[in-house]
Amino acid sequence: MNADHQQLQQQLNHLKQRLPGLSSRLSQAAVELKEAGVPVDERLSEQLIAYRQEFAGLKSRAIELAKTYSVPGVVAPTQISSLHDIQGVLHTIARSGGEVNESQKALYYIDRFLSLTHRDQPHFAPLEEAKVKARELRHIILNSSPSNFPPDVPALLSGQHPCCAFLSLIEPDANIADDEWERRLEFCGRAFGKPLTLAASRGKLQFSGTVTAPAPTVTAPVPTVTAPTAAPLPRRSPEMVVIAGSNESVEPTDTEAEVERLLSQKPVSPPSNLPDVIILPSSDESPSRNQIAPPSPNFAPTLPKMSGLSGVGIEVGLNVLVHIERVGDHQFHEHEFAGTRGKSLRLEAFALEIKPPIPGLGIRYLAHIQGSGDTPWVTEGEWVGARGSGLRLEGLAIELTGPEAQNYSVYYKAHIERVGDTQEFSNGEFCGRRGSGMRVEGIEIHIERN
Repeated sequence: MNADHQQLQQQLNHLKQRLPGLSSRLSQAAVELKEAGVPVDERLSEQLIAYRQEFAGLKSRAIELAKTYSVPGVVAPTQISSLHDIQGVLHTIARSGGEVNESQKALYYIDRFLSLTHRDQPHFAPLEEAKVKARELRHIILNSSPSNFPPDVPALLSGQHPCCAFLSLIEPDANIADDEWERRLEFCGRAFGKPLTLAASRGKLQFSGTVTAPAPTVTAPVPTVTAPTAAPLPRRSPEMVVIAGSNESVEPTDTEAEVERLLSQKPVSPPSNLPDVIILPSSDESPSRNQIAPPSPNFAPTLPKMSGLSGVGIEVGLNVLVHIERVGDHQFHEHEFAGTRGKSLRLEAFALEIKPPIPGLGIRYLAHIQGSGDTPWVTEGEWVGARGSGLRLEGLAIELTGPEAQNYSVYYKAHIERVGDTQEFSNGEFCGRRGSGMRVEGIEIHIERN
């Protein structure tokens, strides 16, 4: 079974290991409460709350994974009330031997594109032409086997497809940097043409209806391009193909002059043999499988330096999960400060994952924990530390792994009690204060290509 199933099984085993100690302390607290009216210790209450939160998260992810694998006969969420029930779901997934429906995940982005409408022009020609191609691409994917997927499928799954970049213009990240927004405009202008890209950047396009997203393969999402979070079956529709750019022009307003300039200027390093526009195909009619020819990989190049994409100069997408004292689990992303400042709240654990994944690149990390010292190195997606135990994190180290590690560097710093923000460390260097008794209250991490 895949890494998601293994990760959930590890988390379940971790919860099981904590049960004897937790139940023993709870039993003792119950006796003291009954015989002497002693209130339940605050730390025990926090640990019980943390256990309940972890249980709820594990239950939810197990159900999502079962949906992703299309496992039949999984009980309703209301019927899952114990770790034994969750273990049963994981066993059912393992026995099913199913494969993740990658085409379903890829089609999520195409369905999102197909749901677009123009706010002012119901039959906006550039959008309608793109949708025709989108339906054709969707149909091809639906009628392809996993061993014969067109190159668009891995590109969509990794976020490198032009469709993903275009959708991010419709729902942009509020914190997106100006230079990255500029690169996206240039990229989408080459891929989809000026009229459609201008309409997207000017807020003229909107999503109509609801497209249910497939379950994510990791606990977090998303990053720059909106990632799927649930797992339903999308409607049938087609695939993407490159077509020549439209000659139609859209007259920019004064406030749109900069967008017009970006779309009009020459690409920084465009390949000479690629077409102007990329769009999606489809037909509502469903020809038989033997009538469909596999698409040629003639799409526009991947946008350089777009967050989460592979290529020279990119910044890698990263999910940063931390467990904060009395607050619980919270998720952050690359460059974001994960934790608190000036509130005297310790970090107790953290977990990292590269999102979207980059082939050949992994990450591992360790923590220095109060009273126990350095932990062993753990791999991507695993928690390191002691969530809900009341033990502070006093330091950490992070390094990259895999054949691609030499092409990237990881940078990190911490906010430490009575010290403040540390300098920036990188590639396995220890960041923190071993043996000082000072807690780490927050961390900030990012990965860049060398």
